[in-house]
Amino acid sequence: MSELSVFKVLGFMTGTSLDGIDMAVLQTDGEQRLIFGPWAERPMPHEVRAVLQATVTAALNWPRGAPEPEIFNDARKVITDYHFTSAQAFLAEQGMSFADFDLLGVHGQTVLHERPKAGVSGRTVQLFDGQSFADMTGVRVVSDFRIADVAAGGEGAPLAPVYHRALMAQADLDLPVVVANLGGVANITVIDEGGDISAMDTGPANGLMDQWVQKHGRGHYDAGGVWAALGTVDPARVTAYLSHPYFSAHAPKSLDRYDFTLAGVEGLGFEDGLATLCEFTLESLLMGIRLSGCAPKAVILAGGGRQNAYLVNRLRAEFNSQTQLYLSEDLGWRGGAIEAEAFAYMAVRSLRSLPISFPTTTGVSQALTGGRLNIPSAR
Repeated sequence: MSELSVFKVLGFMTGTSLDGIDMAVLQTDGEQRLIFGPWAERPMPHEVRAVLQATVTAALNWPRGAPEPEIFNDARKVITDYHFTSAQAFLAEQGMSFADFDLLGVHGQTVLHERPKAGVSGRTVQLFDGQSFADMTGVRVVSDFRIADVAAGGEGAPLAPVYHRALMAQADLDLPVVVANLGGVANITVIDEGGDISAMDTGPANGLMDQWVQKHGRGHYDAGGVWAALGTVDPARVTAYLSHPYFSAHAPKSLDRYDFTLAGVEGLGFEDGLATLCEFTLESLLMGIRLSGCAPKAVILAGGGRQNAYLVNRLRAEFNSQTQLYLSEDLGWRGGAIEAEAFAYMAVRSLRSLPISFPTTTGVSQALTGGRLNIPSAR
């Protein structure tokens, strides 16, 4: 394969947890070639988080057909500038510059995600100004990865499965395998014996637990699951959460971080609420794996939830000897970088018009490319 077909890309991810930005350097052809460069996680400044939290509130109250809330434009500028200053600092630390890159792949900030249902098309909003970023950096930018899929009737999520498959092609594991990404929402990628992929969002992951911690003024999240481990699970409340019709719906399917609320644990003590929400995450994840019809030989945990030792230990206890549980780092993957790498990888696939979503991952009618290319304006 010619080196000319390999692109050097800087990928970016900011998740719905609003905890920070992930950046990762990847050289790839958008298929099997993966060469990993530096990566970094940087916390989100309070002032950026405050704007985005207000924007999420506006998005959740935005009627269909109404003009876009004015705060969206403010948030686009804030999140784009945040990407720029974060990348400048990261690249300076690495002795690199934007001129070293062929392409930038940016997910943008999700403030709203509504799945299609009952003949009503979905809505998904990832705020970012790709053209402004291209002009600021002098590098081509691919963003708006989900829009084409939703316009074609797909769920718009999850998108990372195509990258999970590329990672698994380099791993020495027997198939089938499940890759579970535990972000604000949990999603799974199933890679079957033939290497085909299917996917779905399984339920909340860190989102509700983080909200509970923040509601009680105890910081932004339960580090290591220490507080959850001190609590007692309320099984009736977990059962009530799991009675939601989403869990019996056919896959592929997707969620917004705010599709579930804290109402189901109101009245519980702090630790008991966390333990109950953690059990909800665990049970919905296991339910999703069962719904997939897969009996995996391995389950690999990625995303921030892999750092919740209490959740990981509870999961480990649920699998029998036929299923091995791994953290992403056990396979040499950079657990904090996977989603940023995924959007770097998908940026190249977009540039090459290769598909990033599939009938078995988002429910779209046929394999579809996505992403919008922004070319720097002449200076």
